[in-house]
Amino acid sequence: MQLNKPVKVLIGLATLWFVLYPFLFLIVWLTMAAGLSLGPLLADAAGMEVPLFSMVPFMAVFPLHLCTICIQFALLAFYLAHVIKNTEADETVRIILGIGNFYMPFLSMPVYYYAFIWRDTPPEWALPRTTPAARKD
Repeated sequence: MQLNKPVKVLIGLATLWFVLYPFLFLIVWLTMAAGLSLGPLLADAAGMEVPLFSMVPFMAVFPLHLCTICIQFALLAFYLAHVIKNTEADETVRIILGIGNFYMPFLSMPVYYYAFIWRDTPPEWALPRTTPAARKD
């Protein structure tokens, strides 16, 4: 499956976003937790109620979270199709990375992207191994 450079870059940016988003979400979650503990002090200064003040980060990131979930499903479908159609790679590597896309996508997708999508030729460790011809004695 050959992809042109703009499509490769787009897939790479989506994969990068998918890998970095959990860290952003963790920061937002910690901000919400801090808002709940420091809420009474900060809410009085802002003239807001405490529960509303602590939910502002969540309301800001919720649409982004929904978009990220859609990106995750699209990436999963793309990588699954690419794993199935990729005949240049060793079957074992394809199976391991294909299963990894379901169970550990934060690790598997960037590895698969770099090894099989970004590079024009797969790395040597991912190529099919040729077995020596059966010797006839």
